[in-house]
Amino acid sequence: MEISEVRINLNKGGKVKAFAQVIFDGCFLVGDIRVLEGKEGTVYVAMPSRRLRNGSFRDIAHPLNTDTRKRLDEAILSEYERVVAERGVTGDGGVASTRSQQIANRLLGEKYWTNEEGEEE
Repeated sequence: MEISEVRINLNKGGKVKAFAQVIFDGCFLVGDIRVLEGKEGTVYVAMPSRRLRNGSFRDIAHPLNTDTRKRLDEAILSEYERVVAERGVTGDGGVASTRSQQIANRLLGEKYWTNEEGEEE
């Protein structure tokens, strides 16, 4: 299954920086994927979720393996970075693009997925 298209809709203010829609093989869309701001201003991808009766949340769509998650995160974060740069909407003097790259590098680093300890980049 290949990622055909990633659409980003920027959000104004708050921890949710953008909403993403991903189209697979030109025929299947997954929406309500969020790009969130985490600690230290880094951004990360959160899958669509639903609030359960007990107040907790549960993903309603998510990758089933590490390789798919890496490819999905990379595609969404690179498109988010492109849209932010294109529109010039950083809100923090151009730091958002750098932060997007930092989190992408961290998420795509092997030690993140294997829980290996090592030197910080």
